[in-house]
Amino acid sequence: MYRVLLAEDEILVRLGLKNSIDWKRFDMQVIADVANGAEAWSVYEKLEPEIVITDLKMPIMGGMELITTEGKLNPANSATRAEAAQFLMNVLLEITIRD
Repeated sequence: MYRVLLAEDEILVRLGLKNSIDWKRFDMQVIADVANGAEAWSVYEKLEPEIVITDLKMPIMGGMELITTEGKLNPANSATRAEAAQFLMNVLLEITIRD
């Protein structure tokens, strides 16, 4: 099962993502949800989730800074992760607009 970290400063959006998606259906489990990139980085270092879904604009540390920080430690994955993050944000935006 893939472990997912959600990073979103808007509490209603964060709870909506956490509770409205059937994570088990996709062989995923939300292991943590946090309100900013600094919290996300702390959780990431401790729990090492396979998937991070992040908002790009958050207080303290935004999603792109979070991705960049992780990319410095794992440079081979940084471009892929940045592209994946952008893709996920676009999908979530589309779902939000549609609903």
